[in-house]
Amino acid sequence: MTPVIGNQRGIALVITLLVVALLTITVLEFSYFVQVDQHMARNALNGLQAALLARSGINLGEAFLLHDDDPAVDAFTEEWCPVAGPDARSCDIDDASGAVVLPPSLRLRVRIVDEGGKLNLNLVRFRSPEEWKRWRTAQDGDPKTKPQPLESWRAALGRLLEGRGLDPIIADEVLDYWDRVFEARYPNLIASRATPGASGTPTAVANPTPGQPANPQSTQLDLPSLDDASVIPALTPAVIRRLRPVLTALPSAQQRVNANTAPPEVLRAVVGDDEAVNSIVTQRTEAPMKQTDLVSILAGLNQGGATSRNYAGTMLGVTSSFYLIRASGVVNPNPLTGRGGISRSASMLVQRLRRAPRPGVAASAVPWTLTQLDWQKEGGLGLFREGPEPGMESDGQVDSGLGR
Repeated sequence: MTPVIGNQRGIALVITLLVVALLTITVLEFSYFVQVDQHMARNALNGLQAALLARSGINLGEAFLLHDDDPAVDAFTEEWCPVAGPDARSCDIDDASGAVVLPPSLRLRVRIVDEGGKLNLNLVRFRSPEEWKRWRTAQDGDPKTKPQPLESWRAALGRLLEGRGLDPIIADEVLDYWDRVFEARYPNLIASRATPGASGTPTAVANPTPGQPANPQSTQLDLPSLDDASVIPALTPAVIRRLRPVLTALPSAQQRVNANTAPPEVLRAVVGDDEAVNSIVTQRTEAPMKQTDLVSILAGLNQGGATSRNYAGTMLGVTSSFYLIRASGVVNPNPLTGRGGISRSASMLVQRLRRAPRPGVAASAVPWTLTQLDWQKEGGLGLFREGPEPGMESDGQVDSGLGR
């Protein structure tokens, strides 16, 4: 028989090793979760700092806008703008240029884009029932009888679409959309196209109630933003993304495109003459253009040999009221490459108006008032991203989109 071994010496060592191993695993697991929580807390703190830095960049852009001391012109080649962007289309404020001083662990970029330098989609619609009636009557008649400047804005939109590689017929479809809207609002103002008069053209009829004022809603049809333009079937989200750098939807108070800040392709769409556009771009990069400078450049468009009148003089101006301020902040970038870190971006659409003098009140040191119209928080590098930013693409490039 095999004797039973009763010696249990060494079992305590085995148990001790097991306990130590379990404690080691527990401590390592606990340390891992502590490190993860520390990283999460640090990233959350950096993200908050980056978001606040971007918000501060918006305030910085607003402050620069308020330092403009010349109400006669609005341009990014004025003294208030530290650095004018390509073709004087934007104002760039960067910590690298010395315009703002920050600690080494922070980076900030601010870009101010003039929305008034883009073609305003809200001008490509009927301003009143009377204008709609004249447009309807002219459809089958002499093209010269088409209402101006509506027809010129429609033609400019068509050229802009064509320059962006889109079908220019979309401009006609935009007016067709507003035609249906006005037809639904004023069903008795103009007889239906299906029942033409003796001449074969639509017949205008009187208002249903004599002396009744025009529907006030006709002046409240402005699209609040370019994103809202998707209610027009022809303006799909893809088309809007492609047009965003050169098209906007502003209140009809912005009646003209600012020639001092408009992209060259917008100028070409409005003016329709390359020589005049080149003169405008060349002159504005040297100094802000005044209205008299613009008039002298456009004066030749309606002289000698012109087959039709050019209305660019009434469509272009040198001032603006609406600006889009974009800011991007980065916290803890790599000190050697400047890359990495936690980044946040933000954008703000503001309206800047001249402060009206008040009787008996001393003039303010700040001659402007700013109204914040739209605020958007964005993630990612934003203005630090390599390549062109939304609103700054070269002619024909597709915009990556910026929601408003």
